[in-house]
Formats: sequence, structure tokens, C-alpha cells
Amino acid sequence: MKGIEEIDQYLDKLRIKEKSSEDRKIYAEVLDLRTLKVLYKLSAKGYIKAMGGVISTGKEANVFYADGVDEDGNELPLAVKIYRIETTEFYKMDEYLFGDKRFDMRKISKKEIVYVWTEKEFRNLIRAREGGVKVPKPIKYMKNVILMEFIGENEVPAPTLSEIGKNLPELVEVEELFYKIIENVRKLYKAKLVHADLSEYNILLFKDEPWLIDMGQSVLIDHPLANSYLERDLKNIVRFFSKFGIKKDVEELKEFVEG
Repeated sequence: MKGIEEIDQYLDKLRIKEKSSEDRKIYAEVLDLRTLKVLYKLSAKGYIKAMGGVISTGKEANVFYADGVDEDGNELPLAVKIYRIETTEFYKMDEYLFGDKRFDMRKISKKEIVYVWTEKEFRNLIRAREGGVKVPKPIKYMKNVILMEFIGENEVPAPTLSEIGKNLPELVEVEELFYKIIENVRKLYKAKLVHADLSEYNILLFKDEPWLIDMGQSVLIDHPLANSYLERDLKNIVRFFSKFGIKKDVEELKEFVEG
């Protein structure tokens, strides 16, 4: 009972828009007390001005909208990505963490893996953005929470290519979009990173541009499995765009990306 009361107290401390809405109920259901405390700290530091609605919920992470500010005090809409501490499937993370020279996994306990994963995604976003890749601007991370630029308008997130599906040709010139995605993969590779989970499910379309998201599993190009991850990424993109009559050779694309 005390835990529920504490959760309610922190929900009250967080400035949640329309507190009586369904969103408050979802906050209480999917966020544990530790995470609510982290959100409160980020709010107290001024990064989060007001928490908004749910963007997505999943087995590994939940994403919420927020009004916020960046490190320079500029107001901007945020996506608040929160990795689940208790239900994260650690075994799925192992292959992307071990082999990454940035982290000494021998010193990391199982409970801390989710924090390392959060830091990893944040650092990957910084590296990708510095390389000119279209990814959300990372703002701040703490424990299992990442604040990043919200991609969308009026609190409505930009759709993924999967969500757009067969309607894609009505929105953009499909072959041009294909090459924009490959160019982003190439820029990412030049930034010494491979996305490692790229597909139509984690590419957003916003203002006719592709935005790559979900960078937690992305690995440095010297990772033992980086080559196979890159190949898999390209196969996924080729498979999706083949539905629109675009036929490309994965090996040729791989040579272009690595060139």
C-alpha cells in the first residue's frame, strides 16, 4: 500500500498534463517508483517542463511525450524513453554489449545492464548526430531514462515506414527515400557505427525525410558481429522496398556503405 501511495505522490509532483486522463493511469501501471523518482529529478533540474501522453509502450521500453528544454535552455518537445528495469530481457542485450570496447562488462551487474544500455543509446545518438545522420537530438540521460528530441508535430509522433505501409508512394517518391536511407546508413558507418536493428519498424518519415530511431543496440564497426549486423540491416531495407518494385543488390549496397 505504501508503494502505491508513494507512486501517487510522485505522479502528483510530476507536472502531467490532464492528470485525470487515461495517461495518468498508464503512468502508474508502467512506471515503477525508482523511475518516477528519476523523472522527478529531471523535472527538478528543469529538463522536463510537463509530461504528456504515451507515444508507445513495449516489453523493453515505454516512450512518453513531454514539453522540455535542451542543455542551452531552448524549449523543445521531447520524447522521454524509459527502459523497463524489471522486465528488460537482458539476454537479448548481451550480444550487443559484449564486444563493445566502450564498456567493461566484467564490472557490470545484471541489475546495472539496463543503465549501461541507456548510456549506450545516448552515446550512439550523439555519435550518429555528429556524423550527420538523421536521428533525434539526444538531450540528457539518467539511470534508465533518455530525453531526446521528439520527431513529430502537435504531440503526434511521426509514423514509421511500417505504419505507413502500402500508402508510402502517396507521400513520397519511394526510390528517392530508399537512397536517403542508404545514405544515412553510410554516414552512420563513417561515424564508426552500425545500427544493427534497422527495419521499417524503426525508421520514421517526417517532412519527407527518414529518421533512424532505436539506437540502443547499435555497435561500433569493430564489434565482432558488426559485419553481419550491417548485412542484416541492408537486407531488411531491400526487403521492405522490394514491395514497391525497387530491386537492389545487398552486396553492392554494402560496398557503397563501407566505401
